Amino acid sequence: MLRSATPGALLRLANAATASDRELDAALIELGVLPPLDLEQIRVCVQRAPTGLIAGTNADGHRLLTVVDGDRPLGWIHHDGRVVLTGPELLEA
Repeated sequence: MLRSATPGALLRLANAATASDRELDAALIELGVLPPLDLEQIRVCVQRAPTGLIAGTNADGHRLLTVVDGDRPLGWIHHDGRVVLTGPELLEA
């Protein structure tokens, strides 16, 4: 992410996951995430996240969104639109 993630922007992303591609693209851009051509993995992350999304940074200092279940990370949405899934809840989706 290139911009700070406000609670409103994270809520917009959560709501856009069930909306049109255009809405999801706009919500990602608002957070500074380059929307990928295929939005399916991002939709899965956002819709299936039991607890939600947390904005943060990785070890390299790149901003990203962490998909969490409580305090356990299930995956990450990177600033370039790349999605990395680790939680079995999302991998099976």
